[in-house]
Amino acid sequence: MDIEKLRRKRQLNVQEQNALDKDGILNSATHWRGVGVPIGLQRFFKTKGIQPDTSIFLDYQQNFPGMGSDWGEVLTADGKFFSFEMDLSEDRTKIVELFEWADITETIEINESKPGTGATRGYLALEVLSELNQC
Repeated sequence: MDIEKLRRKRQLNVQEQNALDKDGILNSATHWRGVGVPIGLQRFFKTKGIQPDTSIFLDYQQNFPGMGSDWGEVLTADGKFFSFEMDLSEDRTKIVELFEWADITETIEINESKPGTGATRGYLALEVLSELNQC
């Protein structure tokens, strides 16, 4: 599918909506794999047994008003979803304070074909993870 065409289209069918959702997940994942996450976050993940280079960041924000300096969701290579929120040092090499670290796997809906919406975000994220880790 031509993603650029879909972005300009006013009404999308379920498959087109899923294609755009998957593209958004893929863009976030490839961005953070290319740029790399801060050293402090990498170190923290490694203490939890998570390899950032085989995981994908579904949502990762930095310096968002009203939140910790770094927060988001990560999907690990073994298919687990985690949410996190923390303050990192100014140079982003150390954790100053950890506000949240939670395994949210049980709360993520993973369904290939949900009536009316098609594939769920969790299912699409697992597809993207699988595709990226095959390379």
